[in-house]
Amino acid sequence: MALAIAPSFMSANLLHVEDEIRALEPIADFFHVDIIDWHYVKNMCLTPQFIRAMHSATTVPIDAHLYVDNVDDELVQLCLDSGAGIITMPADVIGRSVHRFAHRIHSAGALVGIFLNPSQPVETVLPYAEVIDHLLLMSVDPGFGGQDFIPATYDRIRTACNLRKNLGLNYRIVIDGNCNADRFHSLAEAGADALCLGRGLFDCDPDTRRAGELTAQAINAINAELNRR
Repeated sequence: MALAIAPSFMSANLLHVEDEIRALEPIADFFHVDIIDWHYVKNMCLTPQFIRAMHSATTVPIDAHLYVDNVDDELVQLCLDSGAGIITMPADVIGRSVHRFAHRIHSAGALVGIFLNPSQPVETVLPYAEVIDHLLLMSVDPGFGGQDFIPATYDRIRTACNLRKNLGLNYRIVIDGNCNADRFHSLAEAGADALCLGRGLFDCDPDTRRAGELTAQAINAINAELNRR
């Protein structure tokens, strides 16, 4: 599987969202939108209404990453109605209701994502791994950009790969947190399938289109190398 690119709009220029979308559509496999409620972590960012506005301007799938302390049916449905094609929920919040949420999301034709913070074992998802489409591993503590990448992430990726193989599943392994060009190759080697890219993309060049092109060039070169093996 080729390493996929998910530009993270937490780092986008929110004064020019449609321009950012147009600049990144050619290289984006999906867009990543952080919804942060001030309770799960002490930060706030974006909303389902933001996803609705993005969805009206693009056909690229949108991932609603819910850093939310009270995930409920109403919020999940609002994200679906707003156009999210992937709903990524915190494992430490939704464990008791994950099958109900997964049924609602899959019935709407969307994908189920679960995210694990660095302190949570990958094996946390074992009881419901069969309903997951995206397994997102945080490579920093949740909620804030610019944190140091946690090196143990590489082992966690390998654990997620082994779990997927042993269970005969096909969820996509997504990495989120300080993924930059210096780490792309190591992340791909470890088994990552997709990278959520904030500053690791947007800081490549002041022009977002050029930043996207540079990022895609780097990842395409890695994909070509891995495919030759």
